[in-house]
Amino acid sequence: MVEAPADGDGLMAIMPRSSPGLESSTSEWLRSRSALPRRDGAILLHAPSFAFQAPGGGENQLVQTGRHLEDLGRPVALFCPWTDRLDRAGVLHLFGMSREGLELARRARARGTPVVLSPICWFEPAALWYLEGRLAARLKGLAAWGVRRALPSLPGWRRELLTLCDRILPNSQAEARQLARLFGVDREKFTVVPNGVLERFARATPDAFRERHGDEDFILFVGRIEPRKNPLGLILAARLLGVRVVVLGAAPAEHRAYLERCREAGGGLVRWLGSHDHDDPMLASAYAAARVFALPSWFETPGLAALEAALAGASITITPYGSTREYFGGHASYARPNRVEEIAAALADCWSRPADPALAAFVASKYLWARVAARTAEAYDQVAS
Repeated sequence: MVEAPADGDGLMAIMPRSSPGLESSTSEWLRSRSALPRRDGAILLHAPSFAFQAPGGGENQLVQTGRHLEDLGRPVALFCPWTDRLDRAGVLHLFGMSREGLELARRARARGTPVVLSPICWFEPAALWYLEGRLAARLKGLAAWGVRRALPSLPGWRRELLTLCDRILPNSQAEARQLARLFGVDREKFTVVPNGVLERFARATPDAFRERHGDEDFILFVGRIEPRKNPLGLILAARLLGVRVVVLGAAPAEHRAYLERCREAGGGLVRWLGSHDHDDPMLASAYAAARVFALPSWFETPGLAALEAALAGASITITPYGSTREYFGGHASYARPNRVEEIAAALADCWSRPADPALAAFVASKYLWARVAARTAEAYDQVAS
C-alpha cells in the first residue's frame, strides 16, 4: 500500500495575534522548542526522526500547529528522546504514522499520558500500481490492500497505533472514513481537523516575483520533485499547451534520476528556481504571480501548497485522488495523474478564465491556522478531561 507520509462553525472569529512564536522563523522556532526547558503538562509534538531531512507539508503541519497552539496559550515542546519523560507531558501528539510513533504510544499509554495522532495518511492502490516499478511488488501491494479491506480487524502495526490513540485527527472526512474502513477503528475516536494555511498568503502580491523573474504568465508547481507529486506529468501537459512552467522545489537524493527526466522533458519551457523556505516572501509572491497553480499528484491530503496558492489568488488544477474535492469542491479543476491530455485540458480551462475570487474567500473562511489550532486544542481538552 502507498500512503502519504493526507463546515463552518464560527471559529473564524478567532484570529492569531502577534506573538514571539509567530514572528520567529521556522528554523528558529524548531531550535528553541527543541531546547527550551519543559513545563510539566506541556504538549509534546513528535514526528519520525527522519522527517525534517526533507520537510514538506506534513512537517509544516506540525510546526504551524505548535506555533498557533502557543498563540492560544498552550505550552508546546518538540519531543526529545534523550531528555523528555512521557509521564510529565500533558499530551503526546504524533504527526504521521510510523513504527517509531507506535513505540512512543505504547509507552505513553502505559504511563497514563493521552496520545493524539494526526495520521496525515492516504492509501491509494492506483498509485501503487503506477509508481511501483516491479510487477511482483505491485501484485503484493494490491493483495495487501485487498486483504486489509476485507479484514479490517487483521493485526498490524498501523492498526495497533490507531487503537492505542485516545484521539485521531484526520485532515478530512474522507481520510477518517478510509482509516475506519481499513483498520476497523471506532469512529468515536475521530475528530476531523483540517490542514491549515497562513493568513499572510492572502496578502501576497506578485510584485517581488515579477520584478526578479519577469511578467510572463506561467503555471506554478511547488513541492518535492518526485514521482508521487508528478511534476513530469505536469510538464508533459504544459508542453502540449506551449505554456511556461515554474518549479519551486528540490528532488530528494533517491529521486535525482527522476529530476533529470523532468529537466529533459521540460527543455526551455520550464524554469527551475529551487526550493524556497516556507518563510521566504518570494514563495508567497510566486503564488500571487501564478496564472495557474498545478499539483496533479497521485494523491493529496489536500496539498498544503495548493491551499496557499488558492488563498493567494491563483486558479487551481489538482489531482482528484485523496481529500482534494472535500477541500476545494467546485472551485478547482481536477485531472488524473496518469492522463496527460486530461491534465492539459484542466490547465487550459484554468488558463482561459480569470481566477475565481470565491476560491480565496472559501479557503479563508474554513482553513486559517487560528481555526485549526482551536479545533486541535479542543481535542486535547477532550482526552485530558
